[in-house]
Amino acid sequence: MKNTATTSNSTAKSLAQNKLLIISFIEGSCVMVAELAGGKMLAPFYGTSLYVWASTLALTLGGLTIGYYLGGELSKRDLEKRQKALFTILAIASTLVMIMPMLADFIMKRTMDMSFLTGVITSQFIFLLPPIMGMGMVSPLLISMIAEHNASGKAAGLVYAVSTLGGVISTLLTGFWLVPVVGISLPCIVIGALLLILTLIILRPGKKNSAAMLLLVLLIPSFFFYSTRGQQNTDKYKVLYHTEGILGQVKVVDFNYQLRDREVPARVMLVNHNWQTWIDRTNPDFSFLYYTRFTHAVISNLPPGSSALLIGLGGGTVARQLERYNVNYDAVEIDGRLPKLAEQYFGLKHAVANTAVDDGRHYINICKKRYDLIIIDALLGDNVPSHLLSEECFTEMKDLLTNNGKIFVEFDGITEEEDGTAQKLLYNTLVKAGYSTRIFSSYPRKVDYDCMFVATKGKDNNYDTAQVVTDTYFPIKGDLKKFEITDMLNNPHEEIITDNNPVLDFYLKDRVVAFRHDYLGKYNAEFMEDQMSFFK
Repeated sequence: MKNTATTSNSTAKSLAQNKLLIISFIEGSCVMVAELAGGKMLAPFYGTSLYVWASTLALTLGGLTIGYYLGGELSKRDLEKRQKALFTILAIASTLVMIMPMLADFIMKRTMDMSFLTGVITSQFIFLLPPIMGMGMVSPLLISMIAEHNASGKAAGLVYAVSTLGGVISTLLTGFWLVPVVGISLPCIVIGALLLILTLIILRPGKKNSAAMLLLVLLIPSFFFYSTRGQQNTDKYKVLYHTEGILGQVKVVDFNYQLRDREVPARVMLVNHNWQTWIDRTNPDFSFLYYTRFTHAVISNLPPGSSALLIGLGGGTVARQLERYNVNYDAVEIDGRLPKLAEQYFGLKHAVANTAVDDGRHYINICKKRYDLIIIDALLGDNVPSHLLSEECFTEMKDLLTNNGKIFVEFDGITEEEDGTAQKLLYNTLVKAGYSTRIFSSYPRKVDYDCMFVATKGKDNNYDTAQVVTDTYFPIKGDLKKFEITDMLNNPHEEIITDNNPVLDFYLKDRVVAFRHDYLGKYNAEFMEDQMSFFK
């Protein structure tokens, strides 16, 4: 009889431990879903720069740190009080994860008037820190409860291993499948609801009716919020396409743009609410982005039978220019959604067939072809791919260029607060890599617009006959020489960009902050006023 009782007691303890480990697994999943979603929810409002992800990681780790400490203090209580504390913490934290999409949307629309960094940190402090802090309190409590029957070291290792495994699996599922398929909001609602259900079943099994009522009260507004994410068309904007993904949010939007005394039917591709591609719907060859006049000038000057490599397809404005002049081209685009969108919405014919879905640097490393022109069109708003602009990368590109092949780089202009150091570093890097380099601006004698670098492998860097053509939106015409700028070459900085010293992020940090702040004040405020949904 004694052995039977002992066996029964051991089974009960094992069952209790297994239930607690299930909670640990889902709690670990919940932490990573909240962290990923928290960063992704910020993207349409504040971008995806290093500042945004640094804030996300700092607040996540800070929340866990506070939670671990507080959970450790609570674990000193007797078993019954620990169980009550665990139930309360899990119920609150899981509820906060469920309503995170609603709360984030509400908060960020009210922090947009703050400065960039203040808005980022304040927003996440309100909608991300509390649930993460709650999740952090769970592990010490679970360890103390499991350690009633096991050595504390073994219990700690078991809980953290199970929790981390849940985080690993949820990161892969959320990043590579759930977010691209169903968006950001639904994973938060589902994982939060699942954790709440398990908490109610395992820790409060005798109160099923109350638990069901609580869950229903939370699920109805959460799913209503999720369902309304699809109701995106507004009086001004018609959303043709909207997906979330591990590489960011992509939208295709139609609207009428007021150009002087007439309205132009416009179409734009928004990547994290950055205006990646912007065309006239009735004339897809017409772009509202100034720098495309200069890619057109260089492309139209290529001899027949030329070949080109385009790094950064986007909506395909530059690729369309290559198609128009019968240039044999390959494109590299890291986001596999964009080639199809370029054909479906922006009039390209060969984007899918000609595009490798890859990182530009990796493609350069493995490519065996040779090109007459390489266009680097991968800069987007606050995202600067410095790994494509290093001395090592430009040196590798030499093997891909014909004898007189050239590189065209679209880069940021210089604001009044900047001294042009970032632009000078890029020039220094191209020269150090052995290119004959010239710099052009999209407006004569002005550098606050796009700066474009044309670097030739050979010594001949004279193609002034390439013509910039005027149109109804861009009134200036002339050969490239008219747009050349040399003033920034007087900048004394002699530093270069290397793989081991990617200094662009440092020298562009103020511009990144200024860009998002100006962007929030102009476009995002207009989107919000017109009630366009920022994420789904």
